[in-house]
Amino acid sequence: MSVAISANPPANVDAVSTKRLVIVGGGMAAHGLCKRLIEHSDGTEFEITLFGEEPRPAYDRVNLSSLMSGSTEDDLLLSPKEWYQQHKIRLQVGRRITALDPEQQVVTDDTGAKHTYDQLVLATGSYPWVPPIEGTKQRGVFVYRTIDDLQAIQQYVQQTSAKTSAVIGGGLLGLEAAKVIQNLGLRTTILEVAPGLMPRQLDAQGAKVLREKVQELGVDVHVTRRTESIVAKGSQLSLNFQNAEPLDVDIVLVAAGIRPRDELARDAGLKLGPRGGIAVNRQLETSVPNVYAIGECAAVEGHIHGLVAPCYRMADVLAARLFGEPAVFNDTEESVELKLLGVPVITLGKAIGESTSGVVVTHDGDEGHRKLLLEQGRMVGAASVGHWEDVDLIRMSVAQHKRLWPTQRVRFVRTGTPYVGGTGLPIAQWPGHATVCSCMGITRQQLGTAISEGHQSAPAMSLATGAGTACGTCRNLLCELAGETATPTRVSGATMVLVSSILSVLVGLIVLLAPPIPLATSVQDPWREIDILWRDDFLKQVSGYSLLACFVLALTFSMRKRLRFLQWGNYGWWRAAHASIGTLMAMGLIAHTGIRMGDHLNFALSLTFVLLTIVGGLAGITSAFENRLTGDSAMFVRAWRPKLTWMHIVLFVPMPALLAGHILSVYWY
Repeated sequence: MSVAISANPPANVDAVSTKRLVIVGGGMAAHGLCKRLIEHSDGTEFEITLFGEEPRPAYDRVNLSSLMSGSTEDDLLLSPKEWYQQHKIRLQVGRRITALDPEQQVVTDDTGAKHTYDQLVLATGSYPWVPPIEGTKQRGVFVYRTIDDLQAIQQYVQQTSAKTSAVIGGGLLGLEAAKVIQNLGLRTTILEVAPGLMPRQLDAQGAKVLREKVQELGVDVHVTRRTESIVAKGSQLSLNFQNAEPLDVDIVLVAAGIRPRDELARDAGLKLGPRGGIAVNRQLETSVPNVYAIGECAAVEGHIHGLVAPCYRMADVLAARLFGEPAVFNDTEESVELKLLGVPVITLGKAIGESTSGVVVTHDGDEGHRKLLLEQGRMVGAASVGHWEDVDLIRMSVAQHKRLWPTQRVRFVRTGTPYVGGTGLPIAQWPGHATVCSCMGITRQQLGTAISEGHQSAPAMSLATGAGTACGTCRNLLCELAGETATPTRVSGATMVLVSSILSVLVGLIVLLAPPIPLATSVQDPWREIDILWRDDFLKQVSGYSLLACFVLALTFSMRKRLRFLQWGNYGWWRAAHASIGTLMAMGLIAHTGIRMGDHLNFALSLTFVLLTIVGGLAGITSAFENRLTGDSAMFVRAWRPKLTWMHIVLFVPMPALLAGHILSVYWY
């Protein structure tokens, strides 16, 4: 066995203790693996040699189109060449590995040099797939995959002064290619053979919305368009279709998808996946010892991942395994969060079309098209075309397979979000509309604005917005948002509020639903000693004016909350007193009426009073639980407390007039 002598041998590598690790492929997955190996052991455990076919180190292929908007080739590099030298990685760019001998543990490069390895990682990536269309090899037809491809496209456009173009492919790659060609100033037509754009990720409705948004940007889109041939027609290219009239353009980009680079493994006898790709298990081991595969070339139990995020997770797993840790790659889902031609497109978790038993919930609004995929009541997938403010919450919910309750489904259909607030996320990640201070109605967005204006401490935020100045249960949230140490918040009178509020609701329901208390049927009936409360005019006046006094007294709580000169005393005890007075009033109503709602004006007064009591009690219960709950429940009560408070206020508005009418009618008649 002969071994090539490298022109740039690594310096100071301990040949006895280090293992020879050869990585074939110079793309993002290979770079990710190197980076993780360096982070794990500072590169001292392996003698790493990396072979890449392109004449440059790994670069950000996802943002390739940024070269058309001012970025340079160096801007796209994930690490400069000096980084590889610094970490003693033998970087071999512009070098292709042509043969693999797994028995001898040797690879051969395109110069004929052989390189032995202890462990080999195949990260050969993928190549652009060109459909079997006649004429794709002639001048003016390009693929879109590498920096070299992009430079060739740009050069051709400048040389021929091209004005029109066609992109074959309406998937992720095709839309990205359309953006590139549009940035060069050409009129663009996207040709997709499927009935909609992004057929792998979006259903028909989502694809329709995306198509409309792309067309609004001045890009022509033709779906179910089967290209038959491309022929030269003067200085132009003519695309002939099976099902439409020909289209003449100046340049054609083929961006119909990718295929795994598995020819090296195939020639070496390694097992391949059912649809190509190098077959690996979840430990990323191929069918031969000491050979692994990661990235777009790997078929993990038959599934090929074409996005960078799972490729990086493969790098995580393989780096851990190379250091003897029991990691496995468990990703089966691919998520997409991209701006395609400026249109945000998001798919999370399981694809909508891949679930046979799932339930799809849809929202269509001005902001875009959104769908949630539910299986057994839990969120397993989501898709969106257009901006989605709550995408962080949705992403986490899909990852955790959180349950979506019926009320949340209704809310999602109606508003586009299933949540009234955060789902246990740190407050920094709460959506803008989430209520933080329910007393003062302060939202997360208002606090964010205060922070941007320089109010960055919890007291400063409180002073600027009023959040935390009432009951104080949200002060911990302000501290969390400001990065300060939160202290436990003890709310005075909270237990009294809770007990009184529960009693108010119960008594209110009794008055609303129970029959009137019967009167004594004879003068000998001992019950006459009790029912005199509802027969004696003087006693009724006493109970009535007592209720009126309580009513006025309870008003002082609202004044304490809203009038600055009434800011004395502890707010918690004020609220507890308000709740207790409300309970006394509910009981006083029974003493005054005997649960007789009356007729006409008296009925209106009684019904309004009972509803006022019940709603006020519910508001008190939610306020008592605000600082005792977390996650979904906490956000639920924080969102509902202001609503209940406003309902309480609305029910109070007619009360003075109804009371005045009631008192006047009693004395008048």
